[in-house]
Amino acid sequence: MSETPSSIPFDQQGDEPSPSRHRSFIQLLREINARMVLGVLAGLALIIFIAQNTHDTQVHFLGWDWYLPVFLLLLITIGLTMVCTDIIRWYVGRRRNRS
Repeated sequence: MSETPSSIPFDQQGDEPSPSRHRSFIQLLREINARMVLGVLAGLALIIFIAQNTHDTQVHFLGWDWYLPVFLLLLITIGLTMVCTDIIRWYVGRRRNRS
């Protein structure tokens, strides 16, 4: 008959049980760093910005007229700016590599 697998988890060599992946709340608090704190603060600032800028504004572009909330207009503008910046960086880097 074949043996039933052991209920104790082993590491790759099979020598010792693998360490537990459970962490205490205090250990999790110790792992918080400045980047996490800044990310949370930026997220809160974004939520406050959205809540305060929900009124619509009229946008005129190439003969089209739209009504958009101010926060949405600004987020679209930021997103398009990031995309255009990446495209320009890619193009300039490509031209440098050819030379």
